[in-house]
Amino acid sequence: MYPFRILTFNGGGIRGAFGVAFLARLEELTGAPVVDHFDLIAGTSTGAIIAASLALGLPASELERFYREDGGEIFHAREPYRARGFMRPLYPLASRVLRRRTGQGMDSFFRARYCPFRLRTSLTKVFGDRTIGDLTRARVIIPSVNLSLGQARIFRTPHLPSAEADRDLTIVDVLRAATAAPTYFPHKVMPDGHAYCDGGVWANAPAVVAMGEAMKIRQLCDRPSCDPAYDTSTIRLLSIGTGRTTYSLKPPGADAGLLYWSSRIADVMGVSQMQGAQLPMEFALGDRYHPVDFDLPNRSWSLDGVDHIPELMALGRQSAEAHLSRIQEQFLVGLAMAYVPYPETRAVQEVS
Repeated sequence: MYPFRILTFNGGGIRGAFGVAFLARLEELTGAPVVDHFDLIAGTSTGAIIAASLALGLPASELERFYREDGGEIFHAREPYRARGFMRPLYPLASRVLRRRTGQGMDSFFRARYCPFRLRTSLTKVFGDRTIGDLTRARVIIPSVNLSLGQARIFRTPHLPSAEADRDLTIVDVLRAATAAPTYFPHKVMPDGHAYCDGGVWANAPAVVAMGEAMKIRQLCDRPSCDPAYDTSTIRLLSIGTGRTTYSLKPPGADAGLLYWSSRIADVMGVSQMQGAQLPMEFALGDRYHPVDFDLPNRSWSLDGVDHIPELMALGRQSAEAHLSRIQEQFLVGLAMAYVPYPETRAVQEVS
């Protein structure tokens, strides 16, 4: 039976440089595009950029160059916030005190850390005005959150019979919505008038989401010679991470409030979410689930830690060499069936 192969990329900001270097080295070692071996690609946040690039047919070496050359521009410090009214004389002192205590000034209370226009400019250089419908090398899913409706949202290529709503959305708009990490980048208002933010708040490791999508494809897609026939026992999943972090907490006394949790809750939720994704994948797929990741040395390897790009890329390339044998055996033997998008409903109605 057909081996349905899934490639997923975790969220993690500039640490996505690890994954693109991993792919670039794989393509150098095998002499072929990695994307041609996979049926479905899922990417969250920075992983969404990688997923869309691969499905557009860009070589991983171009992605390496993008992270190296544009990473610092995307995570470029904004102009200082200018307080108004009664806050104006108090703002500098309050900001200095807060920075000494938390490492962040007052600016972060009033707006996101980074300018969305720099991100848009960098993405436009890669994708131009291409749409989701132009992603034809593989099926793609990209998690996000519709803040206006309070719902998780998955942007997808038209690989399901009823999923054509995203076909005409520009890739840049979708990636802006999918990378709008709260406190890092402002939310994105899409053409539907709704506000969206980063899918990492619910699916930073999109392996489970991708597994669910694979089941949906199996159930709904049965075009002869277009859609592969497979079941759970033949699904294989390669997951590319953005670094593992750890924590160990000793909450004070019998109770703890905002003062204690504000600087710690993100670590607890992030690590727990990653573990919560990995455990069911190991149970469902066994040795057909292959995670690739690395341990974060310290807290300076943050989502916006652009100074570590060279080290991230070196780790990615080393990891590709270390994992090459198993990845070739499980994922790179034989090409995936060519992805054939479903036609627009309008076209189907006109023909019939």
